[in-house]
Amino acid sequence: MLTDIDMNNPLTAQAAVFVALAQLAEVHPNLPGAYITTSQITPTEVHVLLDSPADLEAWRLATHTDPDDVQLGDLKGDRQLLFNAPLGRITLRVYTVFVPAPLVVAA
Repeated sequence: MLTDIDMNNPLTAQAAVFVALAQLAEVHPNLPGAYITTSQITPTEVHVLLDSPADLEAWRLATHTDPDDVQLGDLKGDRQLLFNAPLGRITLRVYTVFVPAPLVVAA
């Protein structure tokens, strides 16, 4: 159960998120854009939703995340690739959801 204190973090509690993302964009200006969310409840955690596995790979390389740290999951028939990466004082939770390629069966 969240308390009122958990819900009352000021915007400055999230400042590290904005600084870290700005630095990442400066160092990697061609990194694919993403849908990015953060919350006052978890002010040092960032969720990064990407459009494709290729975009996730670009973010994995930019964050120096080991390939073995990427997880493959099932999400109601779709596939999900995800990894967590530290970025300064914050944690990135990077993921993408995609439809798996159809299986080809040779006759």
